[in-house]
Amino acid sequence: MIEKERFLPIRIQKNHALLKRIAKNHPKRLIIESDQTRRLAGYKGEQAIDFHLSKLPEKELIIFHDLRLSSGKHFFQIDTLILNSAFALILEVKNYGGTLYFDPDFNQLIQTNSKGEVKGYPNPIEQARVQCSEMKKWLLKRNINIPIEFFIIISKPSTILKTASGHAKMLQRVLHVQFLLKSIEKIKSAHKKEVLSPKDMKKISRSLLKEHTKKNFDILRHYEISKSDIQTGVICKVCSFYPMKRHYGTWFCTNCQTKDKNAHIPALRDLFLLNNDSPLNNGQICSFFHISSGDIAKKLLSASKLPTSGSKKGRVYLPKPDYQQIKDLE
Repeated sequence: MIEKERFLPIRIQKNHALLKRIAKNHPKRLIIESDQTRRLAGYKGEQAIDFHLSKLPEKELIIFHDLRLSSGKHFFQIDTLILNSAFALILEVKNYGGTLYFDPDFNQLIQTNSKGEVKGYPNPIEQARVQCSEMKKWLLKRNINIPIEFFIIISKPSTILKTASGHAKMLQRVLHVQFLLKSIEKIKSAHKKEVLSPKDMKKISRSLLKEHTKKNFDILRHYEISKSDIQTGVICKVCSFYPMKRHYGTWFCTNCQTKDKNAHIPALRDLFLLNNDSPLNNGQICSFFHISSGDIAKKLLSASKLPTSGSKKGRVYLPKPDYQQIKDLE
């Protein structure tokens, strides 16, 4: 059973909103595009395991995607956690292609891609071990002591795995995605003693969901981009022209003549994403949408059913709790 679904990471959503609204020749654009390409590849790799996980028996296992928990001193993040009455299993997913060499001497991962380019990464095996240790601490604080296993999942079946002679054991925890179910069965066979009751499982699930903490950050500050660099306006979903004009109760694109009553909804998402989810007042929204009437803005926001705080002139609008829960870019 999936207790926490996988959604598009907030960093990808914010990068996307930013790329839509900075100039094509902006000095930071290539940096953002490079980061976005890497993160989208990682997300695609994580999605690749979902098909295989869907074949697992729902009554035996509880699945949590993209967990971020605190062990007390700092946060740790887990791509996928599988909870069973006898064990917990952490999956760290990598969407790397080419040849991967797990270097035991320098404890790093070296990738050689199809073009012969070589890149070095932290050893994901060590990363997963740290995650297991942090997860163990988190559970022990709640008087829960169960075995915790991990796998490094390589989402591309064509990726070649290598290590130094005599260190093949190092790769026992690294596997291609197509072998995931078989490997989970081996873990189940190795841990047959039930430690957690159904009541315990529900209790842990509630705690995991309650204590999961979203990682939020100011995207403009991160890239050192001024708000004045952000191009405002409602964007046409057909030709990407902006700003669209508000005309007779709808949005009108002067470039391709498209009419769209709901074109402001993606623009509103962009505004929240780029403003770090800060409350927005009527004036800010009028300015961003390029409309002069506060009454029109109020009607649009009322129809969007956004949460509000304050009243009359002091009223501000807040993002919906689930507005970041999307699975693909629009």
